[in-house]
Order: sequence, then structure tokens, then C-alpha cells
Amino acid sequence: MGASKAQRATAAKKRAQATSLRVAGVDWATIADRVGYASAGAACAAVGEALKANLREQEQSVDELRAVGLAKINRLQAAFWPAAIQDKDVRAAKIVLECIKQEARLQGTEAPTRVNVEAQRLVDEILAVMADDDGAEDGS
Repeated sequence: MGASKAQRATAAKKRAQATSLRVAGVDWATIADRVGYASAGAACAAVGEALKANLREQEQSVDELRAVGLAKINRLQAAFWPAAIQDKDVRAAKIVLECIKQEARLQGTEAPTRVNVEAQRLVDEILAVMADDDGAEDGS
């Protein structure tokens, strides 16, 4: 049988205290002693659990915010879509295209930026030649 609500609340409070102490720079053994863990390792594990839970909550919050942002973008796109398609309104079409770009960015589906390695090598070679020429003019 799982822990009671009161036990879970007590454990969460201990984890929060241990995390605060660790952030303040307190060593594991002292944290275990002050908060009531059996060992320094138990205190360390509790803080690790607290940090993982915090990350999960942050990820969930980010996902929720992303969903709200996508809903706004989709609503705006839907409002301007008829004008862009049926009326061939250039301003509306630009707004729809921007909505599509923002949606791709939020969903992580936009195409990655590509770097032309050959062009970069050419730039590097030109800069090297220019640096050599500067040295030759200085009498180096």
C-alpha cells in the first residue's frame, strides 16, 4: 500500500528543506542530520528526486505554454486565411505565412540553418591571405 497523503506531504517538505540547504552550500552529512535522513546518501537521493520533480513540472509548464501559443497562432491564422486565399489579400497572406513560421518554430519542425562548409573555407583562406599581405606590407 502507498504512502498516505500526510506522509507524502512530510517527505516533500523534507526534500524541500534538504534542497534549500544544499543550495546554501551545506554538505550532505549535515543536511541528513538537520533534516532527519538516515545518511548523507539518503539526503543526496532526496535532493536528486526533488530536482527531477522540479524539472518535470517545468517541462509540463513549458508544454502547456507552447499549447496556448499554438492555439493563439492557429486562431490568428484561421482569421486571416479566407482573406489570404479567397480575396488574395497580400497583407493577410503575409500574416498567414508568419503564423506558419511561428507554428513551425514552436513545434520544432522548422528546417535547420545550413552552413556551406566550402564557403566558410574560402572566407578563412581569404582572411589568411589578407593577414599575410598585411604582414608583408609592414615589413614583417
